Amino acid sequence: MSVQKWKTDSRKRQLETRIFTIDEVSRTHPETGVTGNFVVVDSPQWVNIIPVTESGHIVLVEQYRHGTDEVTLELPGGMIESGEDPREAGERECLEETGFGSSAEAELLGVADPNPAWLNNKCYMYVWRGCAKVAQQNLDMHEDIHVQLVPIKEVPALLLDGTIAHSLVLSAFLFYFFDLSKSNPVLRDGQDQALATHVSNDE
Repeated sequence: MSVQKWKTDSRKRQLETRIFTIDEVSRTHPETGVTGNFVVVDSPQWVNIIPVTESGHIVLVEQYRHGTDEVTLELPGGMIESGEDPREAGERECLEETGFGSSAEAELLGVADPNPAWLNNKCYMYVWRGCAKVAQQNLDMHEDIHVQLVPIKEVPALLLDGTIAHSLVLSAFLFYFFDLSKSNPVLRDGQDQALATHVSNDE
């Protein structure tokens, strides 16, 4: 017997904020008849983007995060506005946060469910090749973002040692390096070497 979707009986709004709403959803299992109340966070779609320069660097952003109360190293990204194309949203966020952009269109790497246990949105992940500094940052009053250019070959070590720890950024790089390894065996070997070096240092 395959797992089936539960039947939604009712949905009651519990909290509404400027970035998401929280609903209590009553559902019934279609086979057993078991019922329960579950919390679902209704959130806008998200996007992040991997800007790659002609010199082979990834454009990363260092910023303070209120949730973890930590300064983090991440990719540009954010919420997709209602009716906005995900690719255009990613390019917009990149330009605003870093000032980097490209004449080429960003390419979709993949789509992920941030946390299907209680979130109902998607995160779209793009790579934007041929990026260069084309504008000044356009930050809002609560943003304090420092741009870092990191050589592609150095990124795997940052993922493995926890310097880059945002789960959706990790997911984007997973898609990115899988995509690169299909067409660039030299780069794949370099990633393998970075992993081997990291493991060896931990032993």
